[in-house]
Amino acid sequence: MTRATPAPTQLARDEEAGPGESGDPGERRLRYELIRQRLRGAIVEQRIEPGLVLLEGPVAKVFGTSRIPVRKAFELLHAEGLLCTFDGRGYLVARPGQAVQPQRLPLDARALGLEEGNATIHIPSESERIHDELEQTISIAMIFGRFQIDESAAMEHFNVNRVALREVLSRLVDRGLVDKSTYASWRVAALTARAVNQDFELLALLAPAALRESGPRLDRDMLADLRRRLHAPAAPQAQELLRLEQHLHGALLARHPNHKLVGMLQQCQMPWLIHSTFDRMFPQSPNPPLLENCRQVIDALWDGEYERAAQALQDYLAQARKRAQLQLKVLSVLPEAQLPAYLVRQS
Repeated sequence: MTRATPAPTQLARDEEAGPGESGDPGERRLRYELIRQRLRGAIVEQRIEPGLVLLEGPVAKVFGTSRIPVRKAFELLHAEGLLCTFDGRGYLVARPGQAVQPQRLPLDARALGLEEGNATIHIPSESERIHDELEQTISIAMIFGRFQIDESAAMEHFNVNRVALREVLSRLVDRGLVDKSTYASWRVAALTARAVNQDFELLALLAPAALRESGPRLDRDMLADLRRRLHAPAAPQAQELLRLEQHLHGALLARHPNHKLVGMLQQCQMPWLIHSTFDRMFPQSPNPPLLENCRQVIDALWDGEYERAAQALQDYLAQARKRAQLQLKVLSVLPEAQLPAYLVRQS
């Protein structure tokens, strides 16, 4: 029933860094400590159902924070004997040796024994504060070639310390937007037709097969929500469709038991980067064939027809590849944007 306790990650250790190492350590300690206290009170007072499966992402969404302090809070509650590990993702609300059945329910404030309006913790960390701006700037820079990221200039630009900056850059490495050179400098990944085609080749080979395995493990409430949004009387706006598309290679594939495979798929970010960047520059209506492809994938998953879902995903990827190739041609002839000084062009 149980498995080995996961070792604290580097990001979790960064949460505990002292003065001079990670911005405002008091805020970081307050963040995970508040989450721990609120979950602990709800567990002890039996406001949380025994056996409830707690996952970092959904719990982080309830508290309005990143996964890092949630992970730390889980580790502390596990050490205290209020959470157990098990043969699955996340933690169980159970004491050591307590016999419970895992309950995978939608995780909202009520499921966590919290009042609806009092769960969110409004203490943005330094890395959270700069993440979106840095990601968007890098996604634009990728269109215009190779750039090195000057750490000192970026720290001054964002008024953050090195730990916070590297935390964000590490996340962007995981998504394929940034890479590390031989000499450990950070570089913006080049957005080229070859890189985009390589991502699509990997997706075409791996994603449909992954969906066949992941499909039976998907949460029905999540699928119901996706179907509702895709079949709403008013077609989703472009940004909403992009978020729905990201489910096709994110949440829908993440339940595959091979975590290395999931990691490879999550690094294939170039297609969606082109789409989101293009939409910011040239707002447009959703593409009807792609929208219909998305519906077919979700409908097949809802019906439990996983082979049909895999084929629909294959068709969707073929359409998305054509779209990305056309959008990349347009982006490639744009005049270079004014970029911050921390991005240094490479020859």
